Amino acid sequence: MVKGFRKRIGSPSQPISKYIYIVVALFFLSACSIQKAQKTLLQSASLKGAHVGIAVYNDSKQKWVDQYQSDHYFTPASNTKILATYVGLRYLGDSIPGWGVAENQDTLFLLPKGDPSFLHPDFLYQPILDLIRQTKKKVVVQYQNNADHFDVFGDGWAWNDYAEDYQPQRTRMPIYGNVVHFYNTNGTLQTRPSYFFKGIVGMEAGYQKQWTRKQIGNFFYTTDQKNTAKYFQVPFDANYYNANVPVSLLNDTLSTSIDIQNISYPILATAHTIKTVPTDSLLKIMMRRSDNFFAEQVLLMSSEQALGKMDDGRFIDSVLKSDFADLPQKMRWADGSGLSRYNLNTPQNYVAILKKMQDQFGEARVTNIFEKGGEGTLGSYYKNFPGELHAKTGSLGGQIALSGFIFTQKKQKLYFSVLVSNHMSPSSAGVRKAVEAYLIEVAKRN
Repeated sequence: MVKGFRKRIGSPSQPISKYIYIVVALFFLSACSIQKAQKTLLQSASLKGAHVGIAVYNDSKQKWVDQYQSDHYFTPASNTKILATYVGLRYLGDSIPGWGVAENQDTLFLLPKGDPSFLHPDFLYQPILDLIRQTKKKVVVQYQNNADHFDVFGDGWAWNDYAEDYQPQRTRMPIYGNVVHFYNTNGTLQTRPSYFFKGIVGMEAGYQKQWTRKQIGNFFYTTDQKNTAKYFQVPFDANYYNANVPVSLLNDTLSTSIDIQNISYPILATAHTIKTVPTDSLLKIMMRRSDNFFAEQVLLMSSEQALGKMDDGRFIDSVLKSDFADLPQKMRWADGSGLSRYNLNTPQNYVAILKKMQDQFGEARVTNIFEKGGEGTLGSYYKNFPGELHAKTGSLGGQIALSGFIFTQKKQKLYFSVLVSNHMSPSSAGVRKAVEAYLIEVAKRN
C-alpha cells in the first residue's frame, strides 16, 4: 500500500513525509484563507450590527468547508422560493395540472386548479382558451370554495402592499397574472385587460404618474409620485363581488357568457386533467425573476395535488412532517414566496434541502431552474466567478439571503447558504458585494 502510494505521487527518492507535509500545509492554508474570508465578511461595514449565518458544504469531499451560526434562525425572504421549487418538482409532475374538465351532453364544466399561466403574457400556450373557443356547449366554471382554505394574502404579509406589483392576490383561478398591465404610449393610456379601463379615475392625469388601487374593489387612480415608465402593473381585486372577477374577465376577453357555480361532485368525479405549461419552465421564470405570484400559486397547486384541495396551512404541515422531517433544524414556513415575516430557517437547513433536491430530481434539472451568476436577480454579481454559481437571492427589509450551488474550477461541488438578518446598510448592494467577495474566495480554495 505504501509502495503504491509512493509510486502514485512521485519518485521513490522523495520521502512520503514530504508529500504529506505539503498536503497538510495546503489544507491548512486553504482553511486559514476561508476563515480569513469569513472574518472579512463578518467585519464588513455593510454588515455592522447584523446577524449572519454561513453554511458551506463540499459534496465532492463529503465535508463542511465553513460554518458560522449555521444552526441559527434567519428571515430567509425569497430563499423561501427554494421550498416552493422543491414542492413544485415533487408534486406537479412534468407539466402543470392546470384544469379539471368534465362534460355532459350540453355543458362543458371547468375546474380551475390554480394555474398562473392562464392568459399570462409569458405563456403563449393556452389549451383551456382554445377548448372554450372550440366548444359549442355551454361553459360553466366551477369552484370548490367550501373545501379550500387559504386567504388571498399569506400569513405575515404587509397589508398596505396590496397595490404593489410584487403582491398579487392568491386565487384558485388566476388570470392575466392577477394584475392590470398599464401602458403609457406617447401620452395615451392603455390597460390589459381592457376590462379594467372603466375602473380608472382621473384618466387624464395618467401620464408619467404612479398608478395604484383602492383597497377594496377595482378602482385605479394616480398618486403624486412620478413614474416615467411606459409599462407597470397593479394587482386587481380578484375577490370583489363574490370572486366573480376572473370569470368576468374571461367573458370580456372572449365576448361570451360563461357561468360560475359551486362545485358539483358527481361531475367532478368524471373530470380529467388538462395539463398546460412545462413545470420546469414556470419554476425557471419564478426563480430567475423571483416571482412571488408564481411561487404562491405553485404552493396552492401542490396542495391541490397532495390533498385534493387548496389548504396552504395543512399542506405545509404535511410536507414538514414528511419530505422535510429529516432536516437538521425545525423551520417555520408560512408561504411560498418569502413575503411573510413569519418565515424562519437556518443555513444548515438550506444546504440539506439543496442536497435533497439534487439527489431526488437530478443535478442538471435543478441547476437549470436556479439562476446563474450574472443573470436574473444576480445580473450585477458573480459575472467573473471562478467556476460556476447557481443560486437564489432573497431580500426583505433588512434581510439578505443567498443559497445555492458552486461548481469550482477544481471540479468540486459545493452547497452553500449565507443568510443576513437585521442589517442597517442604506443599500443592499454593499451586503451583496461582501457576500460575493466571500464566496469568490471559497470557490478559489476548493
